Amino acid sequence: MMILVWFWFRNSLDGLAARMKGISEPPHLDRRPMRRIVLLLALALPLTASGCMPAMDRDQLDLCRRVLPALHPEETELRVIRFAPAPAADGAGVRIDYAAREPGTDTRTHYAMCRFGSRDRGERLDLFALDTDNGALGEARLLFLKRFWLGRPDGATDIQSSTPAVPEIGRGIAYAAQQGINAIVLAAIYGLLATAYSLIYGLVGRIILSFGEIAVIGAYGAIGGVAAVVTFGFQNPLGGFALALTFAVFLSGLWSWFIGKSVIAPLHARHRLGQPILVATIAVAISVQEFLRLFQGVRERWLPPLMLEPIALARADTFIVTISPVQICIGAVAITASLALLVVMGRTTLGRQWRAFADDPVAAKLFGVSPARVLSATFILAGFSAGLAGWIVAVYYGNVSFSMGTVLGLKALLAAIIGGIGRIEGALVGGILIGLVEAAWSAYFDIESRDIVVFSILIVMFVLRPGGLLGASGPRARDV
Repeated sequence: MMILVWFWFRNSLDGLAARMKGISEPPHLDRRPMRRIVLLLALALPLTASGCMPAMDRDQLDLCRRVLPALHPEETELRVIRFAPAPAADGAGVRIDYAAREPGTDTRTHYAMCRFGSRDRGERLDLFALDTDNGALGEARLLFLKRFWLGRPDGATDIQSSTPAVPEIGRGIAYAAQQGINAIVLAAIYGLLATAYSLIYGLVGRIILSFGEIAVIGAYGAIGGVAAVVTFGFQNPLGGFALALTFAVFLSGLWSWFIGKSVIAPLHARHRLGQPILVATIAVAISVQEFLRLFQGVRERWLPPLMLEPIALARADTFIVTISPVQICIGAVAITASLALLVVMGRTTLGRQWRAFADDPVAAKLFGVSPARVLSATFILAGFSAGLAGWIVAVYYGNVSFSMGTVLGLKALLAAIIGGIGRIEGALVGGILIGLVEAAWSAYFDIESRDIVVFSILIVMFVLRPGGLLGASGPRARDV
């Protein structure tokens, strides 16, 4: 980063010296690289917000949740309101604000602040202090809490313990329905990210292997959006989701446009073969990954879980089929974005120009279609789709790592190929299929062999139907 800043500063001094001498521009000075470097710096600045997000340890949060029922009498109804890292002055830990309705009383709000030992000394899950709105627990009460409550085999992990009044169905159907609900998020991630591959491949016939990293940029942008929400003190979770979504989508769109304009467009104009673009996108993916590692560090970034309170839909004896508000929100956003993308590509001027350029670039250019504009707009749309996938990863799973883009991008590429790469509908169908396969295999079989089965589908697809489910089985006219 300092090298880029120095290069920009040196070129600026050269231009100033040339103007002082009456020379319009030094012959060796090229403004285009300097503009790209300045643009790269501008794109990197929003990522600093995610570095300001306090770290949230999920294991510590779960342990603190298990403490809450012990603070109230039996049959108390508890509902978690929000999570937050403990203030720095109070040591490492978490704070939980919750509502409690004890038997025979009204609902009241409380808080519990759990403080843990040092991570460096292996005491990350050692609860050494517990502060509540009724005061701090003494050493004796804390000792009994840790030994006789947290040390129980059942752990008292479920806050909502009452049996909901929902329809009762068969156990097999209930379990399958739960896995289908769990597949919503996976299908949304893979489907949206697969559309990014299909948008570019359908236009220029080239596979761009850097969209996984662009999705990670979107995930970091979502964390930056949540950091902004926390900084400005917004209390509405939907507003926080919307701001995080805005950060993720626009940051990924800008990065995708920058990569397309600086790397892909020049190579596509010079080389007819696809190998230079394929190798260049691998280099771009590695460069972005290393940039994120240096810029964000190797430590995972965590978000506090929001809107995870389960909503019961059905039950089979003690097994309850549930869905969380965040799953409903993700499903609604993914469906809306997919329909909007289909409308844009099917009913707008950009969609008509995209199809014309994909069918015959020379004829489209003769009829006034600008290849540069169509390519830039397509990269922006693909970046939006990848950023939306990154937003889903951040808000649902809660953790983001600089290295997660490789596997994420490969599985999304697999979904695009299975559905018929180059077809938006095929990418969405492939994403749903991969999400269902992952969820079903994880539920019924050995989870360690899940990725083997998922990537084996690609081999079977190439043997039985090389063009994918919705793609052409043979070469198109322009490929002959």
